[in-house]
Amino acid sequence: MNQHALPRALSRLLVLVIALLACVGAARAAELAEREPSASAPTQRDFVWTARNGLRFAWRLPRDYSASQPVHLTLICHGTGLDHRWGPANHPVETFRPHDIVVSLDGPSPAKDSRLFLDGDDDVERVAEFLAEMRERFAVRSVFLYGHSQGGFFVAHYAGARPKDVAGVVAHASGMWAQSKSSKASHGVAYSFLHGTLDPVVPYSQSVGARDFLVKGGFPRVKLRRLERYNHWPNAVRAGEELDWCQGMTTTSAAEALECAERILAAKAPDEYQWSTAVGFAGARAVLARLVGKGVEPLAEVDAASLARARELLDALEREGAAHAAALRKALGKNKTLALDGGAWLGHLLALREDFRGVESVEALVGELGLERAQERHLDGVRALEKAWYGSLPDAEKYAAMLAALGEGYLYEGYGPELAETLEQWRAGEKRLEISKKVSKSYETYERWKQGWSEGLEAYAKLWRKWKLPAR
Repeated sequence: MNQHALPRALSRLLVLVIALLACVGAARAAELAEREPSASAPTQRDFVWTARNGLRFAWRLPRDYSASQPVHLTLICHGTGLDHRWGPANHPVETFRPHDIVVSLDGPSPAKDSRLFLDGDDDVERVAEFLAEMRERFAVRSVFLYGHSQGGFFVAHYAGARPKDVAGVVAHASGMWAQSKSSKASHGVAYSFLHGTLDPVVPYSQSVGARDFLVKGGFPRVKLRRLERYNHWPNAVRAGEELDWCQGMTTTSAAEALECAERILAAKAPDEYQWSTAVGFAGARAVLARLVGKGVEPLAEVDAASLARARELLDALEREGAAHAAALRKALGKNKTLALDGGAWLGHLLALREDFRGVESVEALVGELGLERAQERHLDGVRALEKAWYGSLPDAEKYAAMLAALGEGYLYEGYGPELAETLEQWRAGEKRLEISKKVSKSYETYERWKQGWSEGLEAYAKLWRKWKLPAR
């Protein structure tokens, strides 16, 4: 589950991303006043301070905070090349955890002009010290960690090392380090892996692998949230939804779980990047299942009104899933073997499968098509394509090998965003590369794959954009 070696162009892009985010963070942090954390501070305003162990952090209180009423605390862990200023710069109170105490911490390890969250025991212990200090200063119910990029790797690592410290973690644009602990002691923690499918810095496949690894290890609260055609940037709205999922999966309150599910299911306007995506159908379903006596640790006490609302929302999710399933059956027609034919079913089916996990109407379709078995068979093709792509073969041989492998590994969404660009460049240079007619003809495989994804995601969006949270 370690990162692939990144091509030079992507490494340069990472440097540019870090530089830009650092500048944004510095500009925002320049506006923040120094203030020692206390319950008497103005609410919904960001301040900065230095912890007892020397780490700088930004912090803010939620509206109507009272030291006599404990609330959740969310800790933001930044990525490589940044510091505590990144948190408030990219996660404003209007869109990120407005009901929580929110703190953004310096990485414990110093680097040139920045800080790092590393996997050593010292970094884990210094963050543990900081959380203990926050619990002394504030009335805290539960702690949630949100990490981006390297910070995402760290929060998953921390949950394995100190599972009693946290209720849930959201690892964004990362995955898990291979050396991170994953013992049964962490089964009570909710793990969400949030990742853009077109992330050019850390491949989306990293989070897919991390999710699959924990699920196979018996972890009961694990999910992957795909951000369709999204990149490596932070996203306060979607990070907040995943933290709502963590909260909903770990609370003992039916009312709180229902509130979390409704916030997840509420359709959002385009965000600050003018980007939008489907709501978190699978995450909301998992939370709602707890209210109706199913799923992970069903809630023991659920009032009649909350139970009725949960059932209403679950029924709406099933209708939504059934509408997609019906459209897919029509699009597939007689193609019951999922042969690559350029049909829009490809992108629609694979996106739906991930976004609607657990929704019975979709699970029925998945079983009917034997999708999971087919995807297992396609892993050999996936591995062959990536071996050729990242290997040292001449471009002409890579081209031939990748096209052949794609024909055996197309039921997969984890290919990097540069795959299409690379194959299209080689296509334009076939004469220079002295490509045979046979290999040239096999380019049709890529064209069918690209068309299936492009038109499939459009078909998927045409339906999910109609979703509306049922009125109370």
